[in-house]
Amino acid sequence: MTNWDSPVVIVRDTLYLQTTLHVCWGCAIWEYLTHFYYEWAVFRQTKPYRWTIWVYSGCRIFMLLGFLLLVAAMDGWSSQHCTALYASAMATSYTSIGLASLLIVLRIVAIWEKHAVVVTMASIIWLMGVVLNVRDVTLLRATYSSTYKSCVPYDTNKFLPNSVGILGSDFLLLCLMLVGILRKREASRTGIVRLLYRQGIVWLAVAVLVEVPVLAFCILNINEPLVLLFQPVELVSLGICAGRMYRGLMSYALNPDDRSSVTELTSMRFSARPALSAPSREIFSVGSPSTIQYYT
Repeated sequence: MTNWDSPVVIVRDTLYLQTTLHVCWGCAIWEYLTHFYYEWAVFRQTKPYRWTIWVYSGCRIFMLLGFLLLVAAMDGWSSQHCTALYASAMATSYTSIGLASLLIVLRIVAIWEKHAVVVTMASIIWLMGVVLNVRDVTLLRATYSSTYKSCVPYDTNKFLPNSVGILGSDFLLLCLMLVGILRKREASRTGIVRLLYRQGIVWLAVAVLVEVPVLAFCILNINEPLVLLFQPVELVSLGICAGRMYRGLMSYALNPDDRSSVTELTSMRFSARPALSAPSREIFSVGSPSTIQYYT
């Protein structure tokens, strides 16, 4: 029977973790650079400005920064202040994941047409995830190991409530979004509603695929490296998924060539700037009489 706490096994699993981390970091860099043109076009005003670009851009930037700090900790760039370094890495990583979840909340607000009860529920669910993330960062402790030549976190079993919270909050938010979409039955096979539905299904599948292994290894608590093994995969997967879903929705909304013949997308109230023409109320008009008012 394998002794998961033996030094040889710990060294092997630490190598697995470092390899996974570097591969995911490479994927994050590739994703950021290959799609930076979108942000650049918005900031240069060659694409319409929507205030949610800051949520989208923040999600991507914090993902990169989180990976940079995680690599610095795992590769032993500093033998001192390991707890501070690891806490900073996890804080930026959780910020990226939180912003990805916030993009789901904004869709929920739009799909449910600012229904007070639903907006309150979505906000509470999202804030619960934020609170668990903050709790995780405050409890995290790490020390430098001369054997592994890296900063090694310990007592990682304390991450369990956070792993449950991330999976649970994302699942509930995505279910709220999908239920709101399915309410538009007469328009569910056309235009923007079908796009949102497909994106919601993909987003839910990705969330389950990458978050369940994180939760499972945290429950098993085999050893410290294996508890952390799938966290880089979770970070890069959710960051990439959120970015691509956002770009896909915005491209559909703002590119006339991509619009369905039965779907008219007048505009999206993503902008903090005043509209130049009346009325200022923007909606997705999906057939008649069904509408999805995009207030976000």
